[in-house]
Amino acid sequence: MENENTEKQTNQAGQPAQAMQQPLPNASAVLVLGILSIVTCWCYGFIGLVLGIIGLVLSGKPLKLYKEDPGLYTESSFKNVKAGRICSIIGLSISGLFILIGLFAILGIIGGGLALLPFLENANFPIDMIITSLPF
Repeated sequence: MENENTEKQTNQAGQPAQAMQQPLPNASAVLVLGILSIVTCWCYGFIGLVLGIIGLVLSGKPLKLYKEDPGLYTESSFKNVKAGRICSIIGLSISGLFILIGLFAILGIIGGGLALLPFLENANFPIDMIITSLPF
């Protein structure tokens, strides 16, 4: 029984070394934000964009802390931060793509409507009534 106690690594206070390890701060929050940024990127891209940015910002400090002293923190929390950061990057990319597609669609609709104006003028169509009823 004494052999088991002597084989365990202890710190200066006499506590086991594994008991000293603690999870990285915001590790689970970064993971949740990264996953939510992927899930919500389909909602016009803005929600996923915001959550992805917040997840990336929050992942900076825990990664820095782990690089300074890896023995102080658990490896599982480090993996959670890395996975959350990757998910945030993926969510940001997809959200940005959806925002660009939405902008191009809006510009295409406006451009198509403006391209029709000369044809509507030649067809004796009351174009003034249409222009004044536009919402912008």
